[in-house]
Amino acid sequence: MKYQVNPQFVRTKDLIIDVRAHFANSQHVLQDARNKIKRVAYEGAFYAVKSFKQPSGLKQLWYSFLRPSKAQRSYDYSLKIDNFVPQAIGYVEIYEGKLISSSFFVSKLFDYDFTIREVLVNRNHADRAEILSQFAVFTYRLHEQEILHKDYSPGNILIKRTADGYQFKIIDINRMQFKQLSIDARMRNFCMLWATDDDLASIITKYAAIAALDVDKCQRLARHFNQRNKRFKNFKKRLKGKAVTD
Repeated sequence: MKYQVNPQFVRTKDLIIDVRAHFANSQHVLQDARNKIKRVAYEGAFYAVKSFKQPSGLKQLWYSFLRPSKAQRSYDYSLKIDNFVPQAIGYVEIYEGKLISSSFFVSKLFDYDFTIREVLVNRNHADRAEILSQFAVFTYRLHEQEILHKDYSPGNILIKRTADGYQFKIIDINRMQFKQLSIDARMRNFCMLWATDDDLASIITKYAAIAALDVDKCQRLARHFNQRNKRFKNFKKRLKGKAVTD
């Protein structure tokens, strides 16, 4: 076993060391897809524990010897951008012989109210215009910190109501880049939202205003990348015989 605990949360060391047992015993599933996330209670607090699917073939060799695991990257990136994510607690890698067999990332549970998906899908969502405006500000702050989330999709953007407005957090962050961002890169980052042209225009107008960028240029770029992404994803759906959406 290889593990690391955030020095701010040393009291959770036993949770990290015994994470497999805690994960197996929890009945509170938050996500059950390629990777599974569960809510785990420990000493009066709740944590989100993400279990990554076991890599196979060359990927298992890759993550065993050449590259940090997804769990370690999630932990390292969370510490790097701690204001934008749920607080990192630690990570664990389990090995069979010298090959990684499973890994876990543990964070504090962010008790969010909804994701940006609900806001984009439901045109009657309460306070919708203000949420999209604050989302634009949040994304601008990410970009100004030279943070590029490469899976900036609706389910990975969590939102919580607060007395001062809305608090945003990003998750699923093992695919990140940290670099100065061009206007193209900034506008391309919105394309995975699957937003309508009108919603995208609203977000980009706010973004361009606070970034002091040419709003018409930003609108053109964002719309281009958004429509290109939709065409590509719908093309793949058609190949698989699935229904497509605009």
